[in-house]
Amino acid sequence: MSFKEHQAYKYAVDVCEGNIIAGKYIKKVCQNFLDDVNNENCKYIIDYNSVIVITGLTKLINMATGLCVGKPAYETLSGFQWFFIINALCWKHKDNMKKRRYEKSVLLIARKSGKSFLVALIFLILLLIEPELSELYSVAPDRELSSIVKKELENTINASPLIAKHFKITRSEIRCLLTKSKFVPLACSENRLDGRLATAFVADEVGALRTSYPIQAMQSSQMS
Repeated sequence: MSFKEHQAYKYAVDVCEGNIIAGKYIKKVCQNFLDDVNNENCKYIIDYNSVIVITGLTKLINMATGLCVGKPAYETLSGFQWFFIINALCWKHKDNMKKRRYEKSVLLIARKSGKSFLVALIFLILLLIEPELSELYSVAPDRELSSIVKKELENTINASPLIAKHFKITRSEIRCLLTKSKFVPLACSENRLDGRLATAFVADEVGALRTSYPIQAMQSSQMS
């Protein structure tokens, strides 16, 4: 299958052609995406091997809740979710394929639109594809909010028997046995954030954070 047949590419085309109602900034992002994909001189490139791996993993990861419970994520992800995943994880520097184009991805979305599942799915994929001993974190104003992604990860893993055996879930973390990588939810009010080496992190309810320290601490931990 060529990349132009992938759901992420089709979504961008549908937005630009007016087949999907979208805001002007979404249209602009989709048009930039199409322009870069089709520009041979662009200094960034879609890593199609990553697209194949990630798309394949979504066939092994099942939905844990909702009307589509038990169905593979591959069959239930909407166009904008595919677009977000592929942009965040599959754009690479053409002269250094180990380096992703985007180091920060921001999701602004209304409630009850699958935000927690989308973030959990991305982190589950990262636990499987990132280098060994990678560290992934979530930060939020309190432990309850920070644990939302962990709860979604737990539910998704338990609903996915084809991958569940490769994970160990404890009260404080989720560990991938294949890569020895881990995901840990952190509460800004209880956990020290310095001294950690985050491969990736998610900041939830950013507007409710009392200071920018949690995000700054996580970003500085990614310097390596």
